[in-house]
Amino acid sequence: MNELKRYFLKYRLNIASGLTLILAFIAVLSIYFSLEVRLQSNDECLWEPKKVSKDSVAIYFDKVKVNGVSWNAGIRNGDQLLEIDGVKLSGTLQAQEILNEFNSGELADYTVEKKTGEILKTKVYVKKLIQFDKLAAAISGLIFLLIGFIVYSAKPDGLAQRIFYALGVFTVLTAAGVLFPLDDLFFIKFITEQPETALIAGSIIIISQVFVQFLVLYFVWSFPVQFKFATKKSVKIALIAAAIILSLTGIIIASSLYWTNFNSLRLFRSWQSFTRITFLIIYIVSWFSLLVQYRREKNPIKKKPVLLFIIAFTFGSLIQLYVGAIAPAISDTVFNSPEYYMPIVLVVFVPIIFAYAIFKYHLLDVSIVVRNTIIYGAAMATVAAIYFIVIYLLGQGISRVLGAENQGFVAGIFFLIFAFVFQSTKDKFQSFLTRKFYPEQFAYQRVLIQFSNDVSTVVGTDKILDLTSTTFIEALKINKFGILLRDYKKDVLTLSRGIGFSNPDCVIEKSNIITVFKEKSLVSNTPVIEQQDFIKVFPDKAERLIEEGVYSIIPMIVKSKVIGALLFGLKYSGSKFGGKDLELLNAAANQIAISLENARLYQSESEKIKIERDLDLARKIQQGLLPKCIPNLNGLDICGEMIPAMQVGGDYYDLIQLSDTKLFVAVGDVSGKGLSASLYMTKLQTMVQISTKMSFSPKEILIEINKRLYESIERSWFITMTLALFDTETKTVKFCRAGHMPLITANNGTVESIKTEGIGLGLEKGEVFDRTLQEVEIKTKSNQIFAFFSDGITEAMNEKDELFGEDKLNEVLKGKSKSRSTEVMDKVWSEVKLFRGSTPPNDDMTMVIVKVN
Repeated sequence: MNELKRYFLKYRLNIASGLTLILAFIAVLSIYFSLEVRLQSNDECLWEPKKVSKDSVAIYFDKVKVNGVSWNAGIRNGDQLLEIDGVKLSGTLQAQEILNEFNSGELADYTVEKKTGEILKTKVYVKKLIQFDKLAAAISGLIFLLIGFIVYSAKPDGLAQRIFYALGVFTVLTAAGVLFPLDDLFFIKFITEQPETALIAGSIIIISQVFVQFLVLYFVWSFPVQFKFATKKSVKIALIAAAIILSLTGIIIASSLYWTNFNSLRLFRSWQSFTRITFLIIYIVSWFSLLVQYRREKNPIKKKPVLLFIIAFTFGSLIQLYVGAIAPAISDTVFNSPEYYMPIVLVVFVPIIFAYAIFKYHLLDVSIVVRNTIIYGAAMATVAAIYFIVIYLLGQGISRVLGAENQGFVAGIFFLIFAFVFQSTKDKFQSFLTRKFYPEQFAYQRVLIQFSNDVSTVVGTDKILDLTSTTFIEALKINKFGILLRDYKKDVLTLSRGIGFSNPDCVIEKSNIITVFKEKSLVSNTPVIEQQDFIKVFPDKAERLIEEGVYSIIPMIVKSKVIGALLFGLKYSGSKFGGKDLELLNAAANQIAISLENARLYQSESEKIKIERDLDLARKIQQGLLPKCIPNLNGLDICGEMIPAMQVGGDYYDLIQLSDTKLFVAVGDVSGKGLSASLYMTKLQTMVQISTKMSFSPKEILIEINKRLYESIERSWFITMTLALFDTETKTVKFCRAGHMPLITANNGTVESIKTEGIGLGLEKGEVFDRTLQEVEIKTKSNQIFAFFSDGITEAMNEKDELFGEDKLNEVLKGKSKSRSTEVMDKVWSEVKLFRGSTPPNDDMTMVIVKVN
């Protein structure tokens, strides 16, 4: 379905062109049938059928026109018609069919029984009666179709344009009823003899008759300004549903004539009466809707075409009133006084008035098509003709000199010269025509070309926006202009620059710009969002934009990403932007979008470089806070390193030497990574260094740090930490763990993981923390390795999302009792790196190795 829709959107002008040609042929054929084929033979009297038996109907003359053809043949009111041309008659349908076989001016043989009982054989002069209503409908349909195609070609996306073209299509199809015998009694015979053709033709005519009326109603609700209620989906559904129900009812009743013959005719006529009443109501509502449109339009110039529409509606209504009520009152029958019914032809002035209003006041953007076609087409044809004549004369002259045998060769050479010269001068000539006939467009073109050159050299979002505003407001003299710019942080569109807006605080949170832009891009190189699209593109702000007087919106899109949009009111001349104007504005909008995106990327890159510079400085500061040198304690071989996952990390380690025999080892991990974690790490380091000067107990130090940290740390943050005090004099290590990774010891191939109780720092103010925290004291042995580490090592992941794990770390430490501490650490880093492969680090990694000599 989507593919079919895309195909239609892409080729809809071609489809409309083909459809218009077919319908125009049908309209011309309908006119021909009205004038030549569907002429009704007339004997200037009325036939009154009277049923005499179940299968027999007698025909009596009534309202015989004095001095008419039947009167002159001796026929009077009350006489009975027995035969025509020797055929005995059984009903008026048969009689009319026989009489229709005669041409105008021929004499038909009538057998008549006089009221006195006398049988009269006489010849009646046959006249032909033109069905003026059908002729008027066919001509009107053709005019509406041609106007509709022109306005549709001007803007295929326009709602009013689509409605008007559909109105022309259905009007032609309605008038096409003259191509088939669809009048009452003839339709019964038609549907009996050719049921399939009659059903198809009748259905098309009925559907067209009904939909024309509803299209007229919706058109006046949508043009020149659409009523608010007409934008609601429920209103559209209601109109379509009413038209479908009315059409289907008529089709079903008409189809039943095939089985019931005359029995359903009365029901069909009742349906016709109901539809006439419905159409009358629609006509009245349409007329009053136009009056409302006229009253609410404040611009005197814009009121004039609406007034013309009202005049056209009123004129058409008066003609219908005359033909339907006055003409029958002042004439006895249409057969005796057809001249009284001829004014129905004046209905053709209704589409003519519409056409005059549309072309005179440049409605529905039709001036674009007409002016371009007339001016450029005529001018280019003239230039081509001049070129061709000159080349032809030169070719003839030279061929006479060179001989007739070379005439074809010379003609070919000069034709190539003609094609080259014509192509090279065509663009210059079009530019000349634009300057002479479209001075406003030419001025726009010059300004926007200069603007495109200037905006590409401007750096900075604000400067680009200022240049754009200055160009459109001052140089192009636009009184209503705005720039919607995307706020990437909030993902909304905000009015960054604007003039003529009653409320400049415009924020658009929901938009479907990309969807509509892609649909319009299928059929146009200059996709523009018009007022009719506002409700679809900006469901929350459509009414506000219309009230502000915004008519056209040109999206600024780069690589399927909305950068913003340009809002336009009317031109300085008071007309909407269209045609070549929109091409120029689209080109400018594309250039603005690229410049704004480049400015944003440049600013983003500058900010990124600045942040990276700051982070690099923070990393250097953090690295500077870590131990600069390893303490030299007899009996201990120490090394430590912290590798952040980002420029800065939340891991921490410290080596605090208290004396020649005592050393604190601290390893911590702040929940999270990055700059915030590093700030907490710095704060923790300060607290540890101060606290270790006041106590030799790791447990007391951690309790004191937790009290201070709980008061300052955010509730969503916490810190895990291991604190150990090595004493080479007593050959012991006091160890306390606040929710951190266990301490691993390795000696002579044996690996042990020591896990003491304790929760993280900052999680609880003290009662639970103090109660659960556990301190243990371990005797150290020669060649024993103590490994302090953060979870970034054991939770390192590879491409398969597998964890390095504590077991692998134990395997690395196992059997390293003879190695130096730096060798052990290097082995851990190399194993982790080998395991991780190409997977980037997902957490900070910290390790301190203490080996007892």
